[in-house]
Amino acid sequence: MKDIEVTFHHFENDDEKKQMNYVYRLIEKGYKKRFGKIYIHACNEEQAKLIDDQLWTFRQESFVPHSRSEDKIHNAPISIGCERFPDMHFDVIINLSDQAEDPALETKKIHEIVPASEEKKSLARIKWKTYKGLNYTIKSHKVN
Repeated sequence: MKDIEVTFHHFENDDEKKQMNYVYRLIEKGYKKRFGKIYIHACNEEQAKLIDDQLWTFRQESFVPHSRSEDKIHNAPISIGCERFPDMHFDVIINLSDQAEDPALETKKIHEIVPASEEKKSLARIKWKTYKGLNYTIKSHKVN
């Protein structure tokens, strides 16, 4: 049995800017605490590009080294993509997509971002059931 922890981060409203700022801080925290290789699974190309751009500028005093998953050089501790996973190991996955992560992945932790809309909550419930069926450890975190 894999020892994988999944944390669902539940938002009280659908303020996308607030949600993405939270994601940027989560990425920064993972990098600074050296949680290992981090993969951000964006929901589409537009979001992947936004994350790539924002990680350079979201805080003046912070530097978060990262690359896009299609880049041939994978030495950055943080990788951003939106389609299939790069052929490499990740310690942490931040999932912004609508799908549960592949159980074949060798990861330690998955972060699921859950906006307040009923549609997104419904998708999160499906992911929850999927992960529960895989015997992953599941936690919930309410974001104010």
